[in-house]
Formats: sequence, C-alpha cells, structure tokens
Amino acid sequence: MAYNEEKNNPIDVNNIYKIKHISIDFDDHKLTSNGVEMSIDYKAIEVLRLMVERANETITTDDFMEQIWRDKPSSPEVIPAAIARLRKVFKKAGISDDLIVTVHKVGYRFEPPPEQPVMTTTQSKKHPVIQGLFLVLIIGALLGSMALNIMYYMSNLPDDKVAAIKAAKIAKESESDVTQIYILRHTEKTDDFAEDPLLSERGIERAKYWKKVLQHIEFDRVFTTDFKRNIMTAELIADASTVQPDLYYPMSFDVLKFINQIRGQKVLVIGHSNTIPDMVNRLIDETKYPPMSHENYNILYVVNINKDGATSSSMLHIELP
Repeated sequence: MAYNEEKNNPIDVNNIYKIKHISIDFDDHKLTSNGVEMSIDYKAIEVLRLMVERANETITTDDFMEQIWRDKPSSPEVIPAAIARLRKVFKKAGISDDLIVTVHKVGYRFEPPPEQPVMTTTQSKKHPVIQGLFLVLIIGALLGSMALNIMYYMSNLPDDKVAAIKAAKIAKESESDVTQIYILRHTEKTDDFAEDPLLSERGIERAKYWKKVLQHIEFDRVFTTDFKRNIMTAELIADASTVQPDLYYPMSFDVLKFINQIRGQKVLVIGHSNTIPDMVNRLIDETKYPPMSHENYNILYVVNINKDGATSSSMLHIELP
C-alpha cells in the first residue's frame, strides 16, 4: 500500500486503478480503454505502477533503474522510451491530460487528473455517495424499462420499418447544408487468417442492412481501402452504378486535403477497426473516441463540418435486427 500525501488517500495498486475510462490491472499487466485492451508492455506498466504508487512525487532516474530494471542491467535511455510508450497509449485512448510530467535532468512525476479519485477499491463510501448511487440505480432502472419497451416495439416491426426508423435518426444528425461524412467498418469477413478475405454471409447480410439504414442518404462519393472486404462492403451499401468507390490509404490520410476534396458533399468511408477512431478524431480535431474493438461491426460515426469549418460528430450503435 502506498500513500499520497497531497490527496491524503491511500493507493492500492494491487486493485484495478482507474484513470477516467482507462483501467489498469497492475497484477495482470493489462490496460483497457472502455473495456478494449490496449497493447502495452510489461516494463511500461511497471513504470506506471511506480509512478502511481508515488503520485505527485518526482521519481529520479536512479529510482526507476533500481526499482524496475534492477534484474536486467540497462542504460537509462530505457526510461524515456517507456514514458513515451505510456504517453502514446494515453493519447490513443483519448486522454488529453498531461498525466506524466518531465522534470528536466531529474526524472518524471505522475499527476492524476484533478477529478481522479485516489483510493482503494475496498475503501468505505460516505453516506451521501451511497445516496447518489441509489438515485443513479433508480434512474437506470427507469431508463432500462423504457429501453426494453422500445426494444420490444422495434423487435415486432418488419426489418424495413426498423431500418427506416434508424435512418430517420441518422438524418436528424445532419439536417443542415454541411459536409457530411459517414464512417463504417467493413462488415464480417470469411477468414481472420487469410491475407485479403472476402465478406462472409453474415458480412453480406450486415452490409445489406447498412444499405437499408442509409437508404435516404444520397452519397456523392465513397471511399474505401484497397481490400476486398472493404470494397465489397462499399459496393453493397452505395449504388455502384452511380458512385464508384475511390481508394484511400489510412497510413497516409491527409485530413485537410480530404476535407477540401469533399467540401459540401455527402461521403461514405469504409475503413478498419484499428484506424477509424483515429480518423474521426483527426477530422474533428479532438481526441473524443476511444479505440474500437475488433469484434465490433455495429458502429456508425457521423461527422458534420459546416462552411466555417466547425465540426460536430456522433457515434451510433445499430445492431442487426
């Protein structure tokens, strides 16, 4: 158990430590963002553990080397490299706060966000907190009941009616004379291990459903990566007879060039789970959306850009009926 003098609260790093929507399991050396596990190495997690244990305290280079690399002699350059990996994963997860402060020629200091509670998971809660949680549970139950009623109503409608309702919801997101960008992941593929697989039957079914959902959107242009599953998804959703898909490359995606290229148009983009959230964040110039699970095929991102360059965005979850 470590102690944070400034916060006057204990930090039990043997439990799962949370920073906003990020959870760090120091025992299993795992870091997840909104339930999605992010790639991070053992040493970087150990560096983070040490800084969390001594939050708001500057940890010297010697301390890091003694505590983290004592079993494996290394040069001090491994420390800034581990810090860089941590900062990168925080940024990728959508946390803009400067959690790790560099103290020039001394070391590094971990500073939790101002609203970050620093406590053990077993620490007792005060009575007002319990009341607040109770109120949240009641509200959650009421909302859950409403959601069940809506789901029951939706489940008893024909597929075309369900798609029309969802399409109306999307149209409401973009009722203005602006550049409208609809971004989807390719649908399910036949083989996870093939180099360039086609869509599976499930993937074809989902792409056809996306077409129903987006039936009232007349796309001016369609962009897709150079993979068969993406091209098939694009062609099943958009009318290939009037809109031929253009290829784009996520690793060299130029936001300003893209926006200028599609200004005032309605555009469909078919991408990949590991690149779409970053693309959306770059389009809106804000770290808003966390990494996307590779198992998720039901998310539609809608980005609107008005003539002055102001952006708005939404993320819709639309399941197959």
